[in-house]
Amino acid sequence: MKPGGINKLATSVSAFDSSSIFPVRGNVYPNGLYFTHIFVGSPPRPYFLDMDTGSDLTWIQCDAPCTSCAKGPNPLYKPKKGNLVPLKDSLCVEVQRNQKTGYCETCEQCDYEIEYADQSSSMGVLASDDLHLMLANGSQTKLGIMFGCAYDQQGLLLNSLAKTDGILGLSKAKVSLPSQLASQRIINNVLGHCLTSDASGGGYMFLGDDFVPYWGMAWVPMLNNHSPNYHTQIMKISHGSRQLSLGRQDGRTGRVVFDSGSSYTYFPKESYYDLVASLKDVSDEGLIQDGSDPTLPVCWRAKFPIRFCFIASSLRNYSLSPLE
Repeated sequence: MKPGGINKLATSVSAFDSSSIFPVRGNVYPNGLYFTHIFVGSPPRPYFLDMDTGSDLTWIQCDAPCTSCAKGPNPLYKPKKGNLVPLKDSLCVEVQRNQKTGYCETCEQCDYEIEYADQSSSMGVLASDDLHLMLANGSQTKLGIMFGCAYDQQGLLLNSLAKTDGILGLSKAKVSLPSQLASQRIINNVLGHCLTSDASGGGYMFLGDDFVPYWGMAWVPMLNNHSPNYHTQIMKISHGSRQLSLGRQDGRTGRVVFDSGSSYTYFPKESYYDLVASLKDVSDEGLIQDGSDPTLPVCWRAKFPIRFCFIASSLRNYSLSPLE
């Protein structure tokens, strides 16, 4: 059964009829993240993964053995020798493209290391195993995917792994989960996640174009660039009737990246200071200034729910702007 209010994206030319939908858990507070679960291995085992459109590689904490792993909600993934991806595999080459480690003639496995913006890191080896999916037509399928077998996590990342077992890479890179499924002709390369306005949080995520919402959408063209991230242009930023500075001396438009793994929306410093100066009083908008978190110098609390939905498609290169 399809969730109410969603249907197939009418503007896309569907090459495949398969799609899959996943439940989303989590919230802005107190969890501070949204996550879904996938089933990997034989027999299939569940793993809770932080959904991140800013990450290329999906990785699961694993016992290979583990050097530094947080205690997550599920047992560590335990690879067999046959699960390890050889160094010459094309996806290994893709993963190691921008890494400091050079090519190793004698290595029999594909090592990787990822460093995040908060200086956290994950180190591991590339593995391959069965992903079990429930498709939109009610059938089940399993197919081989490649992911990181992560045996060494460092930094603040370890704190978030109490709720999850790893990260679900949803970028445009070839190694991301949507790209792998599309390359195997399982889905159209479309992904989306919609977050509920309920205080308890949650929502759903989908891969493929069968569950695209059709109500209340503001479509924004995505940039066709070589970056694995989802970018669109900022034509202008305004608050009320006042247009804010984009911080560009050359008069060109700016860019924004959609990153479901980031907690905050970041502005260029010129736009930020301009906006703060213009926000003298927002009480008429139903917002209450909140000083409970000293790390946020300017913060307001809303009395009403705020809803957000994000969809990305490499076919149409569109995304959604925030709602309400």
